[in-house]
Amino acid sequence: MSGTLKKLAGLLIGTGAAWAVAVKPRLLNKPDLSEIKRYDFARRGFRGTDDEVPENSLEAFRQAIDHGYGIVMDVRITRDGVPVVFADARVDGMTGGRGTVENSTLEELKELTLGVSDETIPTLQEALDFVDGQVPVLLDLKVDHNNADALADQVCGVVDTYDGIFAIESLDPRVLVWFRKQRNEYIRGQKVDYTHTTGSKVKNLVWDFVCSSLLLNFMTSPDYISTNIDNRKSPSLWICRMIYHVARMDWTVRNLEDYELVKTDGSTVVFEELEP
Repeated sequence: MSGTLKKLAGLLIGTGAAWAVAVKPRLLNKPDLSEIKRYDFARRGFRGTDDEVPENSLEAFRQAIDHGYGIVMDVRITRDGVPVVFADARVDGMTGGRGTVENSTLEELKELTLGVSDETIPTLQEALDFVDGQVPVLLDLKVDHNNADALADQVCGVVDTYDGIFAIESLDPRVLVWFRKQRNEYIRGQKVDYTHTTGSKVKNLVWDFVCSSLLLNFMTSPDYISTNIDNRKSPSLWICRMIYHVARMDWTVRNLEDYELVKTDGSTVVFEELEP
């Protein structure tokens, strides 16, 4: 082998080894995920085919509990620092209001109703009080610009006293870094979406690549990886799976064919628009 080929081979081997180290999940003092793995998870609550049941509403959570599904809740914080369960930054799509969650007070948000229902936007405290440990809950923390630390801190003010099984997850690695430092005992999951710019309105291709390739796992030490079902064959996820045997979730499963594929592959299902 020529000197050039040897250098190239060494570079490839070194890059591969560094990549494998970068995507390493938590390996020591891992929390118990067995109860979470037993469940299928209804994204934003279970609504079945009833369009009148709003997502992230107490009624959707009630139906998930009645059907025996775990629940994925989206969490944001209001201008006055209260964690609420709501998916989008703007309230326009789900309510008759205008503006964003982060620029609204809780009092202002409580004046709005969800969809065509009489349901209001629940606080995280109200939602967890309602679930009351009956099924596991995955809290998907939605970062707006640079509020990752504030969001994580306020969420802890609620979950620190919650007796049920829950996990913290986010597309934004900064959330997981905060929990690794402040609440390392909590289960945490890294979400992956290859088209998402984390916490910003400005597209950042480098940041997107780093996040979606799980190259910050060495800092976040996730206990599971939750990936968009369309991106479940990524090289980084393959490394996490084959070398580290990381727990995996796939979202969002919307048909029975994908449901069977995910279950057969040993992943946890996060679904909507169907009843498994």
